[in-house]
Amino acid sequence: MQTRTLVLIILLPVTILVLAGVVYLVYSARQKAQSAGIPPSRRPGPTDEALEGPVLERYQAWGLVLTAFLALLLPALYLREPARQAAAAEHELEKSREQGEHTFEQFCARCHGPDAKGGVVKRFKQPGNPDAEPADYPAPNLTEIYQRHPDQRVAQVAWDTIQKGRPGTPMPAWGVRSNGPMNDQQITDLVNWLISIQADQKPRDPLKFEAKGGAK
Repeated sequence: MQTRTLVLIILLPVTILVLAGVVYLVYSARQKAQSAGIPPSRRPGPTDEALEGPVLERYQAWGLVLTAFLALLLPALYLREPARQAAAAEHELEKSREQGEHTFEQFCARCHGPDAKGGVVKRFKQPGNPDAEPADYPAPNLTEIYQRHPDQRVAQVAWDTIQKGRPGTPMPAWGVRSNGPMNDQQITDLVNWLISIQADQKPRDPLKFEAKGGAK
């Protein structure tokens, strides 16, 4: 946003000067055409002396002005580029987290609780075990993933768990590669949100979306 403002500040007076010059040239051409009674397209062009003198000098002056303008604009844009890229990356990460929170509310909150701090899956019956009695199954606190997996990256654990599920538990495979409803972008956004709400508030690298997926 700041870079755009700087460019507009620089371009505005230059644009006004260029438009003023164009208007002046058009007006002058019309005045000369009216005084001579000859259409502009039929009037003779400048003489060789004029082309090599005043006309050439005018073109050179405009070229010098535009060169100076570019000489000031390009370094200013170059110096602002790292800050612009950082701001854009932060904006995209914030959007990713917002989408991840919406995904959590849609798919995950009913088991893990509205605040992601855990819940209970009522009367869960373990698949593949017909003799098992239905029982309540605790859904883990997702703000403390780092405690249960201290030697692993939180992002990787969360990605793999959401993508593939946990067999024998109420946690299904959510990834579309495992016949679940979530695509890679949704899982990436969800993991980025989970990283941001870990109780230890430790800064962690976010995931970058890649179609081939995984924690990057």
